[in-house]
Amino acid sequence: MTSVGVVRMWHFADGWGVIDSHDTPDGAYVLPHALRVEAVANLDGSPEMGLRPGTEVEFEWTAIDEPAGGMRYLVDRVWPRGADTPSREGAFHTNLWLSVDEPGPDGLTVMREDLDRNSLDLPAVEPRSFPTATGTVRFWHGEQGWGVLDADETPGGAWAHFSAIVGIGFRALDAGQSVEFDYEPVQQDGYHFRAVSVTGR
Repeated sequence: MTSVGVVRMWHFADGWGVIDSHDTPDGAYVLPHALRVEAVANLDGSPEMGLRPGTEVEFEWTAIDEPAGGMRYLVDRVWPRGADTPSREGAFHTNLWLSVDEPGPDGLTVMREDLDRNSLDLPAVEPRSFPTATGTVRFWHGEQGWGVLDADETPGGAWAHFSAIVGIGFRALDAGQSVEFDYEPVQQDGYHFRAVSVTGR
């Protein structure tokens, strides 16, 4: 469902925010991966993008059974009100974001998606391949949207974010669930591996 709302708050350090609208009582929980068309970032601090509080936006949302950040609604995509509706994408969305002005009094710089992927003269890059493992979910934090997967190939565990779970809408895993996942060796919250794609079995 698409609604119009206003950004109540954005926590850049933690990477989440809240949008208020008549359709989502008590607010809708939004994460950076849902941002489309235009956002803001503190380029002198954390480059994590977010939304400036008070911004009027249009957004698509899903009602969820298990609250995220204490809210019963999760934002799937959000963009400035009046902007062209962004095209649909799959589970993973990668576009180039460019700064379009100087930082405002709050230190935030407006960032805009380059929707024309052919506008840059870049060499073709082969998609990166990742090793695959079969294992189980050690634990899953539903409200925070992450957990740890165990497999012989990832000693100590592989950190996993809900956005890596293959599927649409609200995605979560259960402790003890069997999974197959692609992973990369990288430091993430104290773990030496990170899942990049997860499929429940």
